[in-house]
Amino acid sequence: MQTPQGNLSANELHSCLRALCPLLERYSQQRFGDAAETAGWQDFSRWGEAAIAHEKQIYQSVFTAWWLFSWLPDDHYLKGERFLVPTPDHAIAADYLAMHRTKLSQLEQRVIERALKSPYSFYTLVSLESGNRLRLQEIYTQKHVMVEADASAMYSVGDVLFTAVLSVDGMSVLLGCMPQALDAISQARIEAHRQKWGLELGKSIDQRQLYLHDTDLRRYYFVLLQQLQQSTLH
Repeated sequence: MQTPQGNLSANELHSCLRALCPLLERYSQQRFGDAAETAGWQDFSRWGEAAIAHEKQIYQSVFTAWWLFSWLPDDHYLKGERFLVPTPDHAIAADYLAMHRTKLSQLEQRVIERALKSPYSFYTLVSLESGNRLRLQEIYTQKHVMVEADASAMYSVGDVLFTAVLSVDGMSVLLGCMPQALDAISQARIEAHRQKWGLELGKSIDQRQLYLHDTDLRRYYFVLLQQLQQSTLH
């Protein structure tokens, strides 16, 4: 039975994601071989090896979401290994959707379609609402969004999260949120970068720009995280 559009709950959305991820992982392994995950992990972790090395298990779920829905398959970082077949110029989930759409429910199709269009960026936690609802502001586009957070997650007003936000049928959740939040000093640096970037573009920053600069933004997160961690040692 399909969930009517507009009546989707956070639990249903999270459940759908939990069911899709193993399916997409198996598809990637069968179609491209183990090399795809190896290459994805090397690409994901290359900017934050020191941070990830200490908490690899925590970063694994973040990596999985990014790898399946955002990473563009590339064997550039592999040493000797190659994929079983030539890789597409789009994400693993997009490849699966194109080949197996009829096997998916309408909700699963919508989740994949929306996840593929959900770029990673920096979000300031503006306020904590009733339940587990978080009011966030995306720093670069300045847009606000209300998301339903996992009940086990602990956030504070002023935290800066690096994440994608998945919005389906009026419900929004965090997708692949980095485990370590940044602080107000990091936010000030991101704001300064936003202003500089906007001047270089000559226009407002939009989601397309965030998507095109996925690698740069992820690298910037790890730069800011390292600065934060170093400051706590002094």
